[in-house]
Amino acid sequence: MAWEAPGGGVSRVLAGRRYRLEFDLGQRLFAERLGGICRSVWNTGLEQRRAYRRRGAFIGYVEQCRQLAEAKKDPDCAWLAEAPAQVIQQTLKGLEEGIQPAPAGRPGDG
Repeated sequence: MAWEAPGGGVSRVLAGRRYRLEFDLGQRLFAERLGGICRSVWNTGLEQRRAYRRRGAFIGYVEQCRQLAEAKKDPDCAWLAEAPAQVIQQTLKGLEEGIQPAPAGRPGDG
């Protein structure tokens, strides 16, 4: 929506909308399953990084994704294949970003 503002200018009003997403039972169960898989990948990835650090070594996102792809082939980890690859890779990317130190000059740096 646009209208003429005092002084001859044109102003715009942006209307915001709120939506509520409601899953059916199957979608809710799938979303909960994905959440559980992502939580497991996050916790395992974090513990793996801690174990590497204790040994004085480093493991990053790329290597963890490679190992994740290998783990999905293991029959004991077949549950990992239930989640789309992008979902669990994004979980590892979030872990990578979450443990990086904040750049200097960001709010809250004291």
